[in-house]
Amino acid sequence: MIYRFICSFLAIIAFCPLFSQMAKGGSVFYEKMRTLSFEQRETLIAEELIGRNMPRFLTDFVPVTTNQRDAAGKKRRVVIFVSPDYLSIGDEKDYFIIPMGPLTAQRVANSMDASLPTPKVVDIIYINSNLKLEPFNFIPRGNRNETPDILYDHSKIIQAQIKAAGKKPGVFVAGTKKDIVISSKLTDPARTRHVTIYGWHKKDGKPIQPVTNVHINTYVDYSHGVRLISNRVLIDGKEYRYRDILKDSLLHTVLSYETEPFTIVSYLEKPDLL
Repeated sequence: MIYRFICSFLAIIAFCPLFSQMAKGGSVFYEKMRTLSFEQRETLIAEELIGRNMPRFLTDFVPVTTNQRDAAGKKRRVVIFVSPDYLSIGDEKDYFIIPMGPLTAQRVANSMDASLPTPKVVDIIYINSNLKLEPFNFIPRGNRNETPDILYDHSKIIQAQIKAAGKKPGVFVAGTKKDIVISSKLTDPARTRHVTIYGWHKKDGKPIQPVTNVHINTYVDYSHGVRLISNRVLIDGKEYRYRDILKDSLLHTVLSYETEPFTIVSYLEKPDLL
């Protein structure tokens, strides 16, 4: 009996490192990524998310129905399918709402047959969300807001806000992050390696962050988030592809504020990144 106990105890000790490597929680990921370089961190984020180490609710896309006009002025009934929250690593009980660069965000989106939103889609999502939270911001102090500790702290604060509102993880929520978006700024010749962000709506419905591409694509702070939009879109009951709509001279305005159709609809399409 004693022999069996000793053998079992030794086996547990021997396999503890293996068990720790297999842990999937957001807190475990935080400990793994906090000392990594930006490049190493982005690689790890992509591996985890493409490997589907994420809360299940993120794959249950929410249908959002909206009436919009095409470029000819005709009213269209549009249904988009969106993730209920921003990309997170872990499970429903322990997850980390993780900011990342646009190239990583695009790779993850592609792996899920999804895309990034336009500013108009971000607005549509905010209007139709089931829970609108007040944005929580940290005071800028040097590069503190780019550190892993602040990224993780902001994730925990958002989760506390959701709980305080009497809701559970997976609620269709908005107002918690600025979105990495696609827009005509992806073709800006002066800023070919930049990220475009928009949103972070206040309770009055106005975004804190106007559309901007001032940051280089390796800049990530706690306020950035990635919400996925399914590439499957319904317009008047007919199925279309999200990126095709944005490039269409007639239909692009149902998902975009821009007067012209997009020529680039992915951060990985940019000529100098191919």
